[in-house]
Amino acid sequence: MRPWTLVGDSSRGVIRWVINVAIILIGALVAFFRMPWEAQRSIWAEDGGVFLNDAISGSGWRGILAPYEGYLHLIPRLAANLVVSVVPINLYALAMNFLSCIVVSLVGLLVYRLSKPFFESRAVRVCLASIPVLVAPGPVETLANFANVHWFLLWLAPWLLLKPAKSRKEGIFLLVASLVVALTEILALMFVPLFLYRWRDKSKWYAAVGLVVGLACQIFVTLTNPRSPSSGYPVNAFSVFEGWFLNSSSALFFGDSATVTSRIHAFGPLPIVFAAFPFIMLLAYIMWKGSSAHRFLAGTMFVASIGTWAATQVVNPQPFFDYAAFNAADWNGFFISRYSTAPSMFLLALFPLASAVLLTNSRAKASLLIGSFLALQLVFFFPTVVSRTNGPVWSEEVNAGKQACSANPTFETSGIQIAPRGWFADKVHIGCKELLGQ
Repeated sequence: MRPWTLVGDSSRGVIRWVINVAIILIGALVAFFRMPWEAQRSIWAEDGGVFLNDAISGSGWRGILAPYEGYLHLIPRLAANLVVSVVPINLYALAMNFLSCIVVSLVGLLVYRLSKPFFESRAVRVCLASIPVLVAPGPVETLANFANVHWFLLWLAPWLLLKPAKSRKEGIFLLVASLVVALTEILALMFVPLFLYRWRDKSKWYAAVGLVVGLACQIFVTLTNPRSPSSGYPVNAFSVFEGWFLNSSSALFFGDSATVTSRIHAFGPLPIVFAAFPFIMLLAYIMWKGSSAHRFLAGTMFVASIGTWAATQVVNPQPFFDYAAFNAADWNGFFISRYSTAPSMFLLALFPLASAVLLTNSRAKASLLIGSFLALQLVFFFPTVVSRTNGPVWSEEVNAGKQACSANPTFETSGIQIAPRGWFADKVHIGCKELLGQ
């Protein structure tokens, strides 16, 4: 008799929920502790200057669908309002950063569940689930903040669209999840062509409907509240092509900007090409030996890797991304950024996909490839460069704000410094009454 037969359906459901919550918390802790202590205690960019400020002094919960820079940011605004409602002021940074890691961990767990129709192997699905938590460029700027959590939702989007609903309840979940993704990340638009994959299967329509509704809202907001004009710098197609190599495979293999720069100075473009070679070989192997479903997934991941990078360059062209025009001195200014995370995640998926193909022929070879994947993930577990390493530490700035309010009774609010200093909205404005009432 199986142990489960001694437990009622309701008890099994509770146990599953407890296990899922534990997995999410463990994943969030792993992601959170990839960040240096100063970064854990600092608030980054829009998290404070936009989302927390609006939650504190704006429309609060009514403003969760307020546009910023031409887009909707549902999840960051929900998080900011939750933090302001229930968390002490001096803990805002820890709360925002850890909550964002919970979202990333939840994305990983969802990918594990959603990928089941394609992969029977739990090891393969665990590898896919680990990608958002462990991807090498994540801690540089993307991990542990809500300003950039949308890149991880982009990784989730195709899995939502490809999962057939087994029941109406699951279908409603897929619809709501896709709606939330689309209301947070407009670039989910790039996955609309996935609607055509087995489009006659009505069980896949739930996610498609959610995505369409969310994207319709995003497009309406973009048209009525346009994004600030771009720099006007011309997009160089050769730089976009070169940039994909630098910000995906090179980011994964070399781990930080300084290493990439030193390799280019010493050997020219060869290290960058060599870093991409294993991924190209994995793609070729899947296309040669994989099933039609494996080939479709591999093609989707590869195109998504290129597409996400290209989209960032079209939307935000900058001279420091014009790699084709770089001279030797310009390479000293090369940096891996938030734009590197999504292309890297989609490219990294080729490792577990190839492992799934290998499992049909050789479990030993598949295990070796999974081991290589894990080594590549873990070698850069602790990042060498993080944008928020130098603070400012939120709790210390809150104490300074309290002192300013105490010393100046006429002050109504105090601006609490956040990172990066000098950004157009680098302070969170909190009322002195609230600060001193802590």
